[in-house]
Formats: sequence, structure tokens, C-alpha cells
Amino acid sequence: MARGRKPGKRTNKTVKVSLPKKTYYILYGIAGNNEMKLNKLIKTIIEERLDNSTIADLSKLLESGRKEKEEAAKEAEE
Repeated sequence: MARGRKPGKRTNKTVKVSLPKKTYYILYGIAGNNEMKLNKLIKTIIEERLDNSTIADLSKLLESGRKEKEEAAKEAEE
């Protein structure tokens, strides 16, 4: 017997991405000044990047971000 879907709200994860203004306006222009197309374009770019990356590549990105933050904190202390 088919059980159907569970009652309740479907959950879609929302991710907020900060972009430099210059990059935002370039992508916004490519999307034809349409916010929905811009969101779809950004989603496609991120998905493509994740599809073509290995776990090692992604972990290197995280490590480089941490190193930059640590170096900035050290420079601020000096």
C-alpha cells in the first residue's frame, strides 16, 4: 500500500551568498536585470562548481579561508 508523503512543510534550505558589488552587477546584467534569473544563474554556477570538484579541492578552499582569517587576525594584533 502506498504511504504517500508525510504531513508537514517541505524544507528547502536557503543559503545567503555575499558577493562583491562589481561581481553582483556583472551577473545581474548577464541575467537580464531579472532577480529570479540571477538567483538561477548563481545556483547553476555553484552546482557546476560542486559537481566538478573533489572533496579534497573543497577542503583546500575551506583551509585557505581559515588561513586568511588567521593571518588577518595576527596582523590586527600587531
